[in-house]
Amino acid sequence: MSAPVATELLRLAATGRIALDGACWSPAGRARDTAIALFPGTAADFCHPPMGEVGPLLAAAGYRVLSLNRRDHGMQYGFYRFHESCMDQRLAVDWLTARGATRVVMAGHSYGTLTVPGYLGETGDARVPAALLFAPLGDLRAASVTIVGGRTRYDAIVAECRARVADGRGDEAFLIPPMVPDALPLVHTHAVFLDKRGPEAQTAGAALIARTGDRPLLGIRDPADPYPATLPPAREQLEAANPRLDYVLLDDIRDGRMDADAHYFTGRAGEVTRIVLDWLAAHGLDD
Repeated sequence: MSAPVATELLRLAATGRIALDGACWSPAGRARDTAIALFPGTAADFCHPPMGEVGPLLAAAGYRVLSLNRRDHGMQYGFYRFHESCMDQRLAVDWLTARGATRVVMAGHSYGTLTVPGYLGETGDARVPAALLFAPLGDLRAASVTIVGGRTRYDAIVAECRARVADGRGDEAFLIPPMVPDALPLVHTHAVFLDKRGPEAQTAGAALIARTGDRPLLGIRDPADPYPATLPPAREQLEAANPRLDYVLLDDIRDGRMDADAHYFTGRAGEVTRIVLDWLAAHGLDD
C-alpha cells in the first residue's frame, strides 16, 4: 500500500444551491472497476479521520476513492435534515461512475453509517453492491437520551422542540451536551433535533440496514470507542437486523480503557484498510 496516489480536491453542486467539498484519491495506474465513496460522521468533514487516512491507503491498493461532504457536514450538522443529507450522497456515486467505475462501494463513518444505509434503503441504487460501516451506530435516538442527561431531560427537550416548531420557530438553534467528555457541544435547530434525534426520527441503525436489500455490509469498531451510539447492544441490534452484516470488533489494544481516539481508528488506519481490502476481495469487489 505504498504505491503513488494522486489527490484531487473538488466541489460538487447539490440541490438548493449548496456546494459540497471533497477529495478524490486515485492510483497512479489504471483504477479498479470498483470505486469507493466515503462519507464523514457527526460534525466532521471529508478530510477528517478516518476518511483522510483510509482513503489514500485504499487508493494505493488500486481503488479510486472519493470522500465527500454532505450538506450536514461539520458545523452544519444540526441545520439540515436527515433525508436531504442522505440524498446528497448520490453525487459521489454519480461522479465516480462518470469517471469509469462500474460499481461504487459506499462507506460511512459514525453518523455516516446511518446516512449510507438511509440512502440505499430509499433509492435501492443498483450501482452500489456493498457498504462499509466504520464505527457503526445503533440508535441515534437512544444515544441522545444518554447525551442530554437522561430520559427526563430528553423528554423536556423534545417537548420544547415541538413547541418551538408549532410556533413557527423551528429554525432557532440551541446546544446539547457533547457526545463524549472534552468534545464540543452540538448545535441543532429545534426542527432538526426532532428530525434526527426525536422519538420519531428515522435514525435507528438497525432499522436502516434492514432496508439495504441483499447487499453485503462490513462493520468495523474499536472496542475502546466510547461514543454512546456505538456501545452495546448496538452490535447485537445491527446483526439481528441484517444477516448480511459482517461485524468486525478489533482487538483491544488499550487494556479495556475507553478512548475517544478509538472512534476515529487513530493509529489503526492500516489495520482497518487491510480488513476492508480482504473483505472486498472475498466479495469479488477487487476487480
